[in-house]
Amino acid sequence: MIRELNVLLKLCLQALPVWAVLRGGWLLLCRPRLRPAREAVMALFAVFMAGVLCMALDGKWAAPGDMLDMAVKRLQSMDRIRLRPFQTIGPQLRALPGVTAAVQLLGNILLFVPWGFCLPLLWPRFRRTLRMAGMALLLTCSIEFTQLFIDRFVEVDDVLLNFLGAMGGAGLWWLIQRCWSGMDRYLL
Repeated sequence: MIRELNVLLKLCLQALPVWAVLRGGWLLLCRPRLRPAREAVMALFAVFMAGVLCMALDGKWAAPGDMLDMAVKRLQSMDRIRLRPFQTIGPQLRALPGVTAAVQLLGNILLFVPWGFCLPLLWPRFRRTLRMAGMALLLTCSIEFTQLFIDRFVEVDDVLLNFLGAMGGAGLWWLIQRCWSGMDRYLL
């Protein structure tokens, strides 16, 4: 767990200057009304998600044709592809309170809480449950689909856990929104 957190922190720190240059340039060119709190939340969100995506998409990258051939072979042999729900979650739940199982389960859930929290916070169009659920599924399914091509495990359980985390983040946003009604005016 500590190793994964260190990797995520390192990736986030590497993404920070890129975000600062891109977002700073956009702000200078377009000069929108600056909202410091919103910009700070957006910067944290963008840097965190860049780190998460770099971690999730770390694999064997090759020429597109080679990656496609590898994906086809993997689909034919079902090598490291688990499409049956709870195929990995079940054994991990039985292994609780083991540290490795807890890290795997909670890590996959908690990693996507910021996605579910920040989307409705920063962009009001994602405040509808169906739209938020669609974005959560789109992101997690896209990651798993890409992992097919880069020789990583492809598991429907990861989609379930990531989706649960994203929807938990959206639920957390909804709860805070209900308790602090002025949050939108402050950030947006």
